[in-house]
Amino acid sequence: MRLFTTLVLLALLLVSSAAHAADTYMVGFRTLGQWSPATGLRLDVNVWYPSVRPPRDLNYAPWEISASRAGKAVEGRFPLLLLSHDTAGTRFSYHDTAAWLASLGFVVAAPNHPGDNMDNMDKLLTWQQLENRAHELSGSIDLLLHDPEVEPSVDATRIGVVGFGVGGASALLLGGALPDCEGWANYCSRTTPTDMYCNPWARERMEALCKRLPLTRSLADTRIRAIAAVAPGFGMLFSRQSFHWFYPPLLLVAAPNDVLNASSLHARRIYELMDKKPRWLSLPQADTGSLMAPCPESLALELPELCRSVSAETRTAIHKRMTEALGDFFLHYLGNAQNLPQIPPPPDLTPQPHKVAPEPTPQPAQKARKRRAN
Repeated sequence: MRLFTTLVLLALLLVSSAAHAADTYMVGFRTLGQWSPATGLRLDVNVWYPSVRPPRDLNYAPWEISASRAGKAVEGRFPLLLLSHDTAGTRFSYHDTAAWLASLGFVVAAPNHPGDNMDNMDKLLTWQQLENRAHELSGSIDLLLHDPEVEPSVDATRIGVVGFGVGGASALLLGGALPDCEGWANYCSRTTPTDMYCNPWARERMEALCKRLPLTRSLADTRIRAIAAVAPGFGMLFSRQSFHWFYPPLLLVAAPNDVLNASSLHARRIYELMDKKPRWLSLPQADTGSLMAPCPESLALELPELCRSVSAETRTAIHKRMTEALGDFFLHYLGNAQNLPQIPPPPDLTPQPHKVAPEPTPQPAQKARKRRAN
């Protein structure tokens, strides 16, 4: 009897393991590049996707990732997720999160944002920083849908965005948010003297940025059906009215220890401004560096304040909660066609020029009165 019970339990364990394995995919990886002379848009994009080939260690110095390079894709079409890195990152900085999402059945595309990455921050705290990112993310959709190797794996009706830091703010623009800079006037009085937005150089740039607002023509991309903003920045650019035309379901993730994008002044402010409340997750002890993949040693030596801001154990715990929340959110809204929200076209709120009404044509009786008066 004991032997029979043992065999039954072993069989159940094997069935359970097989079922778990069937829920996830091996991960393929490829890179795409494009430059458009007409628009001047340069795109370098990493793509993770479900594959039938086992992963290998791949070296993209200084990064090492685990995936099947150009591995054969699993048959079928999967939801597409655009991954927008923070200013301090690159298209490789969140490779572990991208691979996790691909293992759940997503095609994940992470573009490098020119002028706003770890190696080049020329666009920092300018309107171009946000506007360019929105165009680069929309352009990445077009790039993937025209690539003969990737397009067969993408379901163009199920597209989402996950943005980190300023990538989160850009994702809000893609969802239809119309920034008006309402919160900037008293922002620096409510934060610390070391806030990155409030030193003299930054304030000058922020003042110039705010002169470009309010935004009257939306940057929304109606192909995007769900958005996750992780430790988003630029919360002071938005007001309650900013989200009147924001339609996709939203997951807001706060990183309470993020000194660059203080949770109460950015993620929490955005949450409180929205009439339709998004999903909310706060990650204890999380900061900018802890949301990224573990740094390679050469990068950790160069940027210890970013790469070693938390212990390895804390980073693992943060990522577990974050990736579970991202997976649950995007599987709910993009996992099948039944939950897809319908996204209406964005408005054009550009003020129309004032038209002078023409003088009315005199009627016969009016003409006769004018002649008698003369």
